[in-house]
Amino acid sequence: MNFTDYLEAETEDTEIIFKFYLEYLLNFSSKDFTYEDQLQLKGIVLKFSNCIHEVSYFEKERREKFNLIVENLIKQLKSYRRIKRKSSPFLHLFNPLRKDTISHVQETFEELYSMSIELITETKKRREYKTNSLELNGFYLPQNSNKEEIKKLINEAINLIHTDNSITEKTKKNIIEYLELVLKRLEREHVNWSTVIGNIKETIIVLGALGSFVGGLSPLFEAKQKLEETSTVIQKTSVNLNFNTINKTFNINNIEKIGEINSAIILLNEENKNNDE
Repeated sequence: MNFTDYLEAETEDTEIIFKFYLEYLLNFSSKDFTYEDQLQLKGIVLKFSNCIHEVSYFEKERREKFNLIVENLIKQLKSYRRIKRKSSPFLHLFNPLRKDTISHVQETFEELYSMSIELITETKKRREYKTNSLELNGFYLPQNSNKEEIKKLINEAINLIHTDNSITEKTKKNIIEYLELVLKRLEREHVNWSTVIGNIKETIIVLGALGSFVGGLSPLFEAKQKLEETSTVIQKTSVNLNFNTINKTFNINNIEKIGEINSAIILLNEENKNNDE
């Protein structure tokens, strides 16, 4: 991966971003903070910071502290670069100003590196917690959801938002880009369904709030309905009905509708058999 690929990487691809970021920092330090690497420092750190902010939770005060460390490092590196240019190689060894400056650079760099490791560790723990899906003994398998139907409904919602003239173009753009991000996530081989479902629910809330101000038969309400339909699709296609999951999930003797559940399982098995034939 090169610098451009790193900047264009999806923020969800944390492993790729974290790996490149840490390798860059280590190389940056080992090569005595070369000017070429300094030019990339701000962009690389900003991408890392945005990634932490989007996939985890980057508290305002902590983010401000992180940004301050970066700003200090950049200032110190400018001073260090000036001293390097003016001093001869021989005088480098006896230049107290250079020694003092490089000492500050190294201290600030170590502070940046340590905080980066802390943020990566915490983010991984939070993501691990978030990605633990509620499977209920295999009863609920969101990975079985009909992705194509969900994408179709989201695209229909996007088209409806495009036609609405009650909100500004900037508002439309923000909502549509957010939904397009959901579509990108659905294209991945391993979909984080907790994130996708959360994104859709969040958009439903926003569209409902906007629609309540607009009133009337706004396309925003229709777009909201399309997104609500995705929940129905997920519910219908992610529930795994078989005798094993039923027995592990329910207290059979305490369920009045167990006959209906058994009938549903038999019907489902017959449909699967016909499809196989």
